[in-house]
Formats: sequence, C-alpha cells, structure tokens
Amino acid sequence: MEFIDRLKLFIKSKGLGQTKFEERVGFSRGYISKVKTSIGADKLSNIVEAFPDLNLDWLITGKGKMTSTPVQPAAVEQTTDTLEENSVKYKNKYLEMLEENRKLRIEIERLRKIKK
Repeated sequence: MEFIDRLKLFIKSKGLGQTKFEERVGFSRGYISKVKTSIGADKLSNIVEAFPDLNLDWLITGKGKMTSTPVQPAAVEQTTDTLEENSVKYKNKYLEMLEENRKLRIEIERLRKIKK
C-alpha cells in the first residue's frame, strides 16, 4: 500500500469525504485526487495539526497502527512541548525517503539503459 492509499484509508476511517478532509487541513479542492505518490512536509504538518491522532510513521512508511492512543488532557501540555520536535523529525524522515526514492528511480533508469 502506497502513501496516498494510506491517506485515503485514513480519510475514510474518519468518515470524511476527500473534499471535507481537504477543507479541514487547508488543501485546495481536488488536491488529494492530484497526488500521485506523496506530499510535501508542509502539507504533512497541516494534516498533523488537524488530526493529531494520526500516526505519521504509519502514514509515511506503513509501519505501526493508523492512529495513536488518544492523548489525555493532563498530557496535552507536555505533548504540545514536543510536537514541534516530532514534526521536524517526521519531516526530515519524509524528505530522506523522497531523496532515496529519487535515487532509486535514477538507478532504475540507469539499469534499464544498460539492459537495452
């Protein structure tokens, strides 16, 4: 399952249509339909702000559960302090994966040329 498939599955699990989801996270109408493989870190940040229960590790890599355990009110303050740190961590992980994907595509093209 690819990133976009997991995102659509999450949207469905929330009982939302793509348009309603796009409105809640501040995307332009039809944005989700245009996504082929992945989205930018700024868009990921918007999703996390609107849906803090979404497990970004699952969304990006497919590992773990779709949602994390709901945060108890007493833990909200502490969670808020580390949210920015975690956001940066996931953004960096996402960017690393994009770079690895780019390198693999280049390698695939190189191998295809050798094969011919």
